[in-house]
Amino acid sequence: MSDSMNLEAIIAFFKSQADDIQIINGERAAGIEVGQITFDSREVVPGTLFVCKGLAFKEAYLVDAIEKGAVAYVSEQTFQVDVPGIVVSNIRQAMPILANEFYQAPWQTVSISGITGTKGKTTTAGFVNQILSQDSHEKNAAQPGFISSTFNYDGVTKEVSSLTTPEAMDLYRMLATMRDHKVTRATMEVSSQALKYNRVDGVGMDIVAFLNISPDHISPVEHPTFEDYFHSKLRIFEHGRVAVLNEDTDHFDEILAAAQAATNIEKIVTVSRKNPGADYFANQLTFNDSQQNFIVHNAGEAIPMNLNVLGHFNVNNALVAAAIARENNIAWSTIQTALAQATSEGRMDVYKTSDGHITFVIDFAHNKISFEELFSSVKEMAPDNDIRIVFGSAGGKAENRRPDMGHVAGLNTDEIYLTSDDPNFEDPYKIMDEIEAGIREVNPDANVRRQMDRTGAIYTAYQDTMATGKATTIIVAGKGSEATIKIKGRNEVYVPDYEYVQQLIAFYEFTDKMDIIKKK
Repeated sequence: MSDSMNLEAIIAFFKSQADDIQIINGERAAGIEVGQITFDSREVVPGTLFVCKGLAFKEAYLVDAIEKGAVAYVSEQTFQVDVPGIVVSNIRQAMPILANEFYQAPWQTVSISGITGTKGKTTTAGFVNQILSQDSHEKNAAQPGFISSTFNYDGVTKEVSSLTTPEAMDLYRMLATMRDHKVTRATMEVSSQALKYNRVDGVGMDIVAFLNISPDHISPVEHPTFEDYFHSKLRIFEHGRVAVLNEDTDHFDEILAAAQAATNIEKIVTVSRKNPGADYFANQLTFNDSQQNFIVHNAGEAIPMNLNVLGHFNVNNALVAAAIARENNIAWSTIQTALAQATSEGRMDVYKTSDGHITFVIDFAHNKISFEELFSSVKEMAPDNDIRIVFGSAGGKAENRRPDMGHVAGLNTDEIYLTSDDPNFEDPYKIMDEIEAGIREVNPDANVRRQMDRTGAIYTAYQDTMATGKATTIIVAGKGSEATIKIKGRNEVYVPDYEYVQQLIAFYEFTDKMDIIKKK
């Protein structure tokens, strides 16, 4: 990684990029070395070039950064401070340009697989990472890099992530660390926000995958329309050499056309569970309580596959992962081993009582497409069970999810428990109102209960199931394995859904044993 870069060289570089660059106090730049670039004042150390980012940016943040040792700034406006400034017209476009220059285009030595889609990015990225990790283990090579909504690994440090795709300067720094520690392959989730707001600008990817698309993230603070959301997603093709496409998604013709129109895309690979003509086609799907089995047909071969994750939609995710792996020249035997051991915590996690009376399904599903797939899988898994669902929706974003999820829930069950799910600064009861309105549109007679406390809502669903005496599947959707809930800007610790469900099952089994003892 570049330990330093001369400030005069940085100024000259910016001037070479655009004619409207304004330099403030440029005469003071001589002899100044820049050892770090950041937009986070908490990360400033002596020798930092500080980037003034954000609609709510205040001059006080820059003053604080200078007091900590910042030697210059990049901004969309001039500030009355004594250090040199580089004034640009668009700070978000400037950030990746600066990072690419400062870190010397680190993506050129890391083969990146970038994955986007409305649903399944995290699961698919996880599958790819597990395959690459298995391959690295077999070859005694460096473990692959990983950038996702769950965690990031840059070849040195594994840390919990705060964004699906990091801001540009953080992303380039991670890639530079990978390069410097001989990490040659990486998997990355690529969000619509990252594509729209320039976080991945300049990053070349060997493989880009487009999983699916449906209306989501439509709100004043995300995407104003579905068209804006879809167009942002399609920008991923600007970054790739090989495109892997899931044929089974809505709007596939438009996705395919965008991939074909991208001049940098050299090869298009398709996967499907419906079209035998796809490059990777899966059929003969069977499953049990813990695993799915299917056959992958590719290039005249029929490869048996065991997937250690439930949900038939995950077969498509596994096909995409397999296609990415094959484009990385990974053997089918390695792919088979990795997927048979794959995990995807908080996604189609199934927990059953020993007598099979109650089945809990914990899933991260939090939008229309994921709800539809979840209900379909649950019905296929236990067609004779009653179904109950516990869920809410996040505050301050993707407001269109609320009626959409209400529609899907109302069409699939009469027993619905609305609860809290990262309400943040919004009134959770307002969120519940909007979900229930969607439920009532399709199922006016649905039995809808509300309970702010999430564990309380799960317990109520459990109690109601016990009262009926019927075999029941209780879906708990939205949070997966998350151990915090966002309330008024703070991530408050709470019991993860899967832990609470396991406690309920333990209570059920204990109570059942006590009943047997009493009868004796």
